Amino acid sequence: MFHASNNQTCSIRLIVRQQPVKARLCSFKEKVDRRPVDPPPVVQLECQRQEMLHDPSLFLYATLVDTRGDDLHFTNQATPSTAGAVVQSLHKLRDTENKEGGYFIFDDISVRQEGHFKFKFSLFRIVESHVFYLCSILSDTFQVYSPKTFPGMSESTDLTRWFSDQGVRVRIRRNSNTNKRRRTTAQDMMSMQNLLLPPIQKNGCHQPVD
Repeated sequence: MFHASNNQTCSIRLIVRQQPVKARLCSFKEKVDRRPVDPPPVVQLECQRQEMLHDPSLFLYATLVDTRGDDLHFTNQATPSTAGAVVQSLHKLRDTENKEGGYFIFDDISVRQEGHFKFKFSLFRIVESHVFYLCSILSDTFQVYSPKTFPGMSESTDLTRWFSDQGVRVRIRRNSNTNKRRRTTAQDMMSMQNLLLPPIQKNGCHQPVD
């Protein structure tokens, strides 16, 4: 059972540090080409009591809502509107300015409806056998594309890379043009190496060049 808690909401604030921008429509089959929201939403917990940044009883729950903020728990097919990890625990990390804080990172959440949506992030705390609601925040509006119109995943942000360097398990994506240049450079090097090598004799040894 969920309970409202008023004694701590005045000292707690949620900030969406990394907003969702786009997503590819997720299949109704869990393991078929599921793409997470890009970039992964990151929510920061700000509180007067710094010891709460170590509190394992806190968790953040993400729900899909329309642009007005109304919940969309299920699709028209009566299946959950999201897939993946919609609940995240708190990480104590440093941001790109080297400031310590508490963060919830949603790196594995997908959407099963096409259109424009927001995420509602709700903070809860477990106390013995009870779960207390603390506060919530809405993300900016993001777009879910059909597979044919999806523009593709973007390169990972500086914040995502920074958290990855601190041990958080998130997918790191590099610019496709950079990868293409790297592959081209490697191929060029192999071609040059083949040009410099002398011809191979029948016994498998390189024939010396005069």
